[in-house]
Amino acid sequence: MKRRTLLAAGTAAATLAALPRANAQAPITLDFPSWQAEEPGVSTWWKALIAEFEGANPGVKINLYSIPFAQYVQQQTVRFAGNNPPDIVHLPTRNFAAFASQGWLAPIDDRIAKTDILQNWTPLQGDMRWDGKTQGVLLMGYGSVLYYNEKLLAEAGVGVPTTPAEWLNAIEKTTKRDQGQFGLVATSVEHPNLVVEAGTWLMGQGLDWVKGGKYAFTDPQVVAVVEQYRRSMRNAPPGMNSATGRQLFIDGKAAFLRDGPWIWAFVEKAPDAVRGSLKVARVPFPKETGGTSNSIHMPANLAANKKDLVWKFIELAASPKWQSEYILKSAAPAPRRGALPADAAQRLPHLKIVMDAAASAVSVFPTNAALQEGYNEYASLFGRAMMRLISTDEATATVLANLQRELERALPLA
Repeated sequence: MKRRTLLAAGTAAATLAALPRANAQAPITLDFPSWQAEEPGVSTWWKALIAEFEGANPGVKINLYSIPFAQYVQQQTVRFAGNNPPDIVHLPTRNFAAFASQGWLAPIDDRIAKTDILQNWTPLQGDMRWDGKTQGVLLMGYGSVLYYNEKLLAEAGVGVPTTPAEWLNAIEKTTKRDQGQFGLVATSVEHPNLVVEAGTWLMGQGLDWVKGGKYAFTDPQVVAVVEQYRRSMRNAPPGMNSATGRQLFIDGKAAFLRDGPWIWAFVEKAPDAVRGSLKVARVPFPKETGGTSNSIHMPANLAANKKDLVWKFIELAASPKWQSEYILKSAAPAPRRGALPADAAQRLPHLKIVMDAAASAVSVFPTNAALQEGYNEYASLFGRAMMRLISTDEATATVLANLQRELERALPLA
């Protein structure tokens, strides 16, 4: 009896001893959707960062997977509304306010105060505050750059443009539709990028869609600049989203592509016969344009143990080592000041253009709180109006006046 008791006790003890080890070794998976999961350049950084994090945290896996950008924000909105958010929240910064205003994101003031992020980050980190609380870490603030095909410009007898007028002239002279060649590739389907495409022309020339607290779409100066944008789009192929437009450019079928610095890695994958002709310059407007691109957050209702792990992941991403890697792997500006290694600046001169553009860029995204909170609706109405400009003969002033009326009803500023 005594032996059976001892055996039973021993078995129970063994079982109890095994349980904590099993629980401690139970794998934890952090759900991490992103539109950048397969994007050339930056996806290399994400995957290397995740590999280091997983190596330092045995039993923890990060499930990074791709969702197309056009559907991304809508899918995340549905998940949050259904109380099923991802563990690691990656957002286009333009949509941050819409999520923060719903109380969906966790304040991180206590955590970020224990790091050097606030002391060493771009001032654009201030955009991560809502209702007086910091609710995310900015991953990139950027300036747009102009990619061009040097060979097509030379064949057309035009140089690298330095003014809006020169750019329009070069776009028109390099367009040869009968040969399948276009002066410009840009988004020409209903897409959130239309806010950036048209906004670059306007903000780059020192104007804004809002003036004195009121919509300014009927301002004659605004109408004139939008007419320039419309003229440029007459030389761009129809039905292009950002991915198809970039592909056409690296295939050598377009003279110009205005885009973010992060697609440099994609440009470098151009065919051998084309790659040497693809160059980068500043966008030829008086002001650099850009904005805050994307940011990382924790959902408010995340379990405590996962919250600590997600924050460790964010801290690793913000470390000096991984901020330098961000620039080198993605060719995009990192938010940590001084992250570009001196030897890399000499070896990769295009990075200087990228960093200079980021340092002085003005945002093409709304700064008005009402428009930030209602950004999805703003972008939707704006995009439909731009598509009317691109695909119809309706007068520019009429299209913009209609847009202003729609916005005044849907998103009043006062």
